[in-house]
Amino acid sequence: MKEQIDHTLGYNIHMVSHFLQNVYNKRLGEYGLTHSQAKVIYFLASRGDQSQTELQNHLHIKASSMNGLIESLAKHERITKRSSSKDKRTKIITLTDNGLELHDTILSIIQDIEKEATAGLSPEEQQVMVSWLKKMQQNLKPITSGRENK
Repeated sequence: MKEQIDHTLGYNIHMVSHFLQNVYNKRLGEYGLTHSQAKVIYFLASRGDQSQTELQNHLHIKASSMNGLIESLAKHERITKRSSSKDKRTKIITLTDNGLELHDTILSIIQDIEKEATAGLSPEEQQVMVSWLKKMQQNLKPITSGRENK
């Protein structure tokens, strides 16, 4: 008997991701943010100033998408962009006070959504699930970044 797509791991991971993205965008939208913009703010708040290329590589997104995120966040004064003192072509992205204030809100939203998404799962089940998903990420990361798999 042929396996039905809705019984595959990939399909179910995609559906959970799709639903999470929708919930994040709805809740973050109340603060004028998208999920992608929130990830940039979170990363800058936790790691400090970054070059645009470092952000792009860490978030695994295309340069054109990163440009759009940076421009939108700068327009709303959540980040600033300046040329690097070492290389004028390199743009350094810095979180503004406005952006930093949103970081606490973003963390609160993440915690709320995590509670909803993991209702009925024990802490041990959550830990195992995260472990499995991280293994899958490592299996697929070389493929999506253009490098050969192992």
